[in-house]
Amino acid sequence: MKEIVFEILAEGGGLVIEREKNQNDEKFIYNHAEMDLSDEGLDINRKNTFETFEQAFQQINSKYNWFTLHLETVHNDYKSYVLNELIKTLNSKKITPSELKYSQNDLEKVLNTKLIFDNRPNRNGMQEISVNALTELTEYKYQEYTNEAAKSIGQKFKLIGKLKTWTDEKNYFTDYLDSISESQSFEINGKLEISGNTIIIKNEFGQIEYAFPSDKFFVSANPILSKEKEWFYKN
Repeated sequence: MKEIVFEILAEGGGLVIEREKNQNDEKFIYNHAEMDLSDEGLDINRKNTFETFEQAFQQINSKYNWFTLHLETVHNDYKSYVLNELIKTLNSKKITPSELKYSQNDLEKVLNTKLIFDNRPNRNGMQEISVNALTELTEYKYQEYTNEAAKSIGQKFKLIGKLKTWTDEKNYFTDYLDSISESQSFEINGKLEISGNTIIIKNEFGQIEYAFPSDKFFVSANPILSKEKEWFYKN
């Protein structure tokens, strides 16, 4: 059985990889057909056989800017490989979005992806995480009022508490609470996970650094981006 697994169409020619299977093995046939529009009889028709798709594909990827042409076909078995090789090539050759203007839609459609030229999120998933929280009462006791004015309006006890506060704002004190701030808000680079009602922050080695109850703490996280714009994709 023979089937086309990769095909590029261009004016006057094309680049095709076919997969040929039998009961024992499979091989990949690379066809390069290029018409001579000068009528001088110099048409190019080359055919080479390879043991793997990757070998055949690199005959194209290493010689031609195939991504600027019309991508017609990529078999599902090889879409992931072709997409990753495409990203490597676009970045190594420093291809600009304007150079891909006429072919990007074809690439995205056939490879079932979205190509993006921007600051790429860090590959290891690290994030810039900012943490702040509601005030948490960690220790408390009640003290009887000695103030006659308070007693006259029915206030018998006041709350003396120890507070853990995570905030970007200045701590405040009231007549009813003696506030002790144990820590301010903080920022950290790490990985954010949610497990039930618990917020977990891990370091780059996957070790847990912090765990917070989600009903008391506010956490915001942004991906760490590359310093320069480059190509990447989102499926």
